[in-house]
Amino acid sequence: MLIVLLLFSFSVQLTSQKNDQSNEDYKLIIFSEICYDQFFGDQELKNECISDTISRTISILMVAFAIMNQLPQILKIFKYQSTQGISFNAYYTELYLFSFITAYNIYKQTKFILYGENVIVGLEYCVVLSLFLFYDKDLSFHQWLFKAAFFITINTPLYVGLGPQWIFDMTIYINMSLLFMARFLQIRLNCRNRNTGQLSLLTQLQNYAGSVARLFTLFNDNADFSYMIYILEDNIMGTILLIQIFKTWRAERKRKRNNHDNITELTGKEIKYDQI
Repeated sequence: MLIVLLLFSFSVQLTSQKNDQSNEDYKLIIFSEICYDQFFGDQELKNECISDTISRTISILMVAFAIMNQLPQILKIFKYQSTQGISFNAYYTELYLFSFITAYNIYKQTKFILYGENVIVGLEYCVVLSLFLFYDKDLSFHQWLFKAAFFITINTPLYVGLGPQWIFDMTIYINMSLLFMARFLQIRLNCRNRNTGQLSLLTQLQNYAGSVARLFTLFNDNADFSYMIYILEDNIMGTILLIQIFKTWRAERKRKRNNHDNITELTGKEIKYDQI
């Protein structure tokens, strides 16, 4: 049963690819036919083609490298065999976010490259949530299984055409609330523990860089304004998490330096005592 969420998320990815309604043909993956002629032909190269090509390149790279997003976090959990400092509820809540944002973009017939990283990262979140079964003693298998079944029950109607239209119209606003809730849960846990535990700095940096890049591509493609606000919120909450991680890192360095100074001072006193 540990792979239930993975199988469901994989089906989501297949559904989203089938619903990509872009009919424009591209050459060398990143060039539209018009821009290809401008770049490599005799036509005048226009700024619109440059920005469109850059935007598409960034989008494709984001989807391609999304598989690396949670890899540092997964490896860190394996290395220390601990999920200390990582909020299960934050990850679980954000998994709803990735699923809903995928459903929303399918409904809006958005190009897959403008949201594809959400599908891939959602798969990785399933892996992280599964690791809690092995490394979080406070989480029982029955609790995990109930949450997995509840997730599938809530999300399945969105992908089989049973969800009412008003849900799709409200999805982006639901996602804004889910994003705030997920990041707030992690931020609150960090404040309560006064450290960020096994939270991966590299993963958070990738999240932040990805949200900044995605904001650029959305502006360039004149995407839905509500989606832009959602990504902007992601930037703000990601900044807070990064600040917390850097503060924890600085505090840890200071603690180690103080411990080293204390040991050095104690060793000096012992040597002086022995010399007497």
